[in-house]
Amino acid sequence: MGDIAARPSSIEGVGIFAVRAFRVGDRITPVHIVREITPEAPIREDLGERIDHCAYPDGKVVLIAFPERHVNHSCDPNAFEYFEGHTSYLVARRHISVDEEITIDYNINISNGSTWPCHCRAKRCGGQVVGDFFRLPVERQREYRPLLAEWFIHRHRRRVEALDSSRESRGAPP
Repeated sequence: MGDIAARPSSIEGVGIFAVRAFRVGDRITPVHIVREITPEAPIREDLGERIDHCAYPDGKVVLIAFPERHVNHSCDPNAFEYFEGHTSYLVARRHISVDEEITIDYNINISNGSTWPCHCRAKRCGGQVVGDFFRLPVERQREYRPLLAEWFIHRHRRRVEALDSSRESRGAPP
């Protein structure tokens, strides 16, 4: 597994943990994709595939490989998913210590998703994963704005421009 290991998590089920320390901006691991989920190739529960092991980049549904599929949500994550072409990586948002659980905010780069209870226990936890970037508090949207994937910005251009305009009207840098 290299720099990460999957093991039981206090957040939810299994999580991924740092085997070594990471600095801000370090690429932690590529996010490996098993395959795209389509009507012709649906989730195969009989093979242990689960919809909660999927991601939704640029209008697709993809099954994430082990161990990356076990990255848990946090309302104050220490990492984010960075998209570079057709590849994505987990990248450190802040220093991550050895044995620390690596987390992302599932609300980045998603819209019109479902809501479910959050168990992250971060100080700023809102109690639920809202499944939509634009349903996050505006302050959080502004914080996460630099983390948005180009495909997400393109797909939601008007909403992102409105966020950028509200930021500029407050005198904040774009």
